[in-house]
Parts: sequence; C-alpha cells; structure tokens
Amino acid sequence: MKNNSILLVAFAFLAGIISGCVTTGGAKFGAPSKGMSPAEYESLVRLDPQNTMKANFSVVKGMDGYFLIDNQGESTISVVDYNKGETIKKIKLSDPPGTSFKPAGNHHIFVIPGGRYAWSSQRYEKDVMWTIDLTTHEVVDTFRLSMGGKTIKAPLHIGFAYKSPLAVTGNILDKKNGYLTFLRTDTRRPSHIVDLSCSGARDAMFTFDDSKVFTTCQQEPKGASIVDVSGRKEIKFIPIKGGRAGGMTPDGKYFLVGASKAVVLIDTATNEIHKTIKVPGGGGNFTCLPDGSKCYAGLRKDNSVGVIDMASLELIKVIKTGKNGNRLYLNPANPRYGIFTNESGKSETVSVIDTQNDVKIIDIETGLKPHNVAFNPEGTRAIISTPKEEVATLVDTSSSDPTKWEIITTDIDSGIENNGVRWVPSPSAIIAAM
Repeated sequence: MKNNSILLVAFAFLAGIISGCVTTGGAKFGAPSKGMSPAEYESLVRLDPQNTMKANFSVVKGMDGYFLIDNQGESTISVVDYNKGETIKKIKLSDPPGTSFKPAGNHHIFVIPGGRYAWSSQRYEKDVMWTIDLTTHEVVDTFRLSMGGKTIKAPLHIGFAYKSPLAVTGNILDKKNGYLTFLRTDTRRPSHIVDLSCSGARDAMFTFDDSKVFTTCQQEPKGASIVDVSGRKEIKFIPIKGGRAGGMTPDGKYFLVGASKAVVLIDTATNEIHKTIKVPGGGGNFTCLPDGSKCYAGLRKDNSVGVIDMASLELIKVIKTGKNGNRLYLNPANPRYGIFTNESGKSETVSVIDTQNDVKIIDIETGLKPHNVAFNPEGTRAIISTPKEEVATLVDTSSSDPTKWEIITTDIDSGIENNGVRWVPSPSAIIAAM
C-alpha cells in the first residue's frame, strides 16, 4: 500500500479556499411523502445510478458531500471526507432484537429519491435492511423483508420506480425460490412480495412508466423474469443459459442480460428476446453511455470489457483489462472516461477506459479485489472498495488527462468486505437544500 501525502495536502488546501454555489436545478430534496403526485415524485433529486436510470448528479455540483462505504463484514458504514482523505465516522448497524443472524451483511448503499434517506442492502442469508438518515448519519430504522410465509435471503440490489414511491429488490442467495420484494419509499418499509418462476432474483429494474419490472435470476433456472407491477404477478419467464447480471438501456428500450458467452437484449415493450450477441466470457455488469450510443459489458471469464454499439446492436470491440472484469463506472463530470473494476480476489488494479476511442489508458493500483467505485459530482475524486482488505482506495481524478489520475491513499479506514460505495451530500447541504 502507498500514500501520496503531497496530493492530499494540495487538495485539502484547494478545498479550503474554493467555494461553490449550491444549485439543485429544479430537483427537490426531501423524503417522499404519501399522496405525492407522479409529477412531484419525478421532481425529486436522484442520486443512485446502480439499478435505476435518470440519476441527476449535475444538479448537486458544488454541494459538500461524503463517500459512504458499506463494510459487509463488520456491521458498519464508513463516512469518508474526501477533502481530508480520511474516515470521519463509522455508522454502527445491528440486527433487530430477537434475531440470531450472522452479524453484518450490509452490502450496498442505495439513496432513496429525494436524497434524505438511504437504504443499506443485505448480502448474507438473511432479510435485514437498514435505513440511514443522511442528515444525521444515523440508522433510524432496521427492518426485515420476510412476510406472508415467504422468507427472503439476501436482498442485494435495489431498483427505484420513476413516477411512484416504489422500489424493488430480489433474493439472490435463495436456490429454491424466486421472490421480488416491493418496498414503499414514502413509508420506507416493505409492501408485498411477488413470486417468480426462477430462483435467486438479482438485478430488478422498473420500466420508465413503472408498469413492469425486469429482473435476472442468478440461481437455477437462470434467466429473466418480467412482473406486472400493478397486477402484482409474474407475466413471463425467459430461460437464459448462464444468466446473471441485468441492466437497462438509457432509453428504456432494452433490458440487457449478461449470460454465458452472450449478451441477451430483451425488448421491454414486447417482452421478447430481440437479439442475442455473442461475446467471450460474459456474465458481468453493464454500463451504458448517457447518450445511449454504446453499452459496456463486463466479460468476467475473459478478463475484459465488451463494447456494444447500440445502433447496430453488435459487439464492436473487446478491451482486455484484468482478472474478472466486472463493471465500468463513468466519471459523472466527463463520461468519456471511467474506471473499470477487475474484481478477482487476486487483483489489485482497476483500468481507466477511454469510451471515445474504446481503449484502456492505464491501470491504477488499489487494494485487493476492487469491487465498487463512486465519484463525487465534480468528478475530481473517486473511491474504490476493496473487500479483501480492511481499507479502501481514494483516487485523484481531477486531471482532464486520465494518465495523470493518481492514488491519494490506499489506506481509507473501512472494514473487511467493504463493498458498496456511494457519494451523498453532507447533512448541512441536504438541510439547506430542503
């Protein structure tokens, strides 16, 4: 591991003398409330890009903020001040009274529309989730998802609806059952469960009109399931060999499935497979450019990322990256460049990708097993989780020349199995914006 104290001091100095005006660009901060109209709900700021499109980080440029890191193995969330380059607090998590689960399991932070609250999801074989008040950095609710005789195991990823106060999550570790749990963002509690024909639901995402949810299933039988939201029932299951990760295109036209040596495109209007694109490896996560012109598929077994041209729906290039290539994370201020995680347990590098020329520019040294990446809205700092170590990596990404992106420190205090990372506005910035 290494530190670059000169970079850290220089950035701290600049942060101290530069101030920016806070603008929310019409997007609203605050918790979703009962009775909100679809227009009111759509106006809420959205800061979670993972299983939901339309994140609007441009409206929070200039806001003070922090990175949050979920430490799956030790029941804490690290609050990282990236100006100082240090963890300033650890939010403690606990299980509900009367339970005897293996402690922790908190895997990913998901920011609820409005930016007031966030959920921490679950990776272990249990159904516990946590609600964090982002104005206090405290856990304000711990709840379970099992209900109606259905036991939920590992609600890993969360997708948010666009017009209504709904969210959805799966049960990735259940080898016998497929369940989607719907949650309400106005009560911040689970609402109901829908049965699926496939087991271990993973990446559940709403269509833009909130009428359907598409999800992958990671257990057998692998494939994709389609759910009617208002009818609360599965309307179709599509078997897909090796189906694993899912992703929605920016226009909402296709739901992408990472499969065995293939990327499968499902038409969200017809619920039919539109095309199967052959790729080497396969199975990794998806990231599409904001204009929808290209999508990038992690090709885990090929140690690479595949570039899909969305006009021709063809694989146009394969970029060799590193062991167990998983996902590209775009710089929100300049999406030409992104950081691609090579998340093998033996990997200590991420790759910087130029999405204009579709080439790898450099590799950056991190801790062991880089998994998740988050940028601040200005695109000047990135944090990378490294679950095989008790520390995370902070990177200076301020240069317009990504060959000059440099490690600030690989010693950000987190915890073993640090996994999900998110940027969130500071408590004072949220309170001022509300």
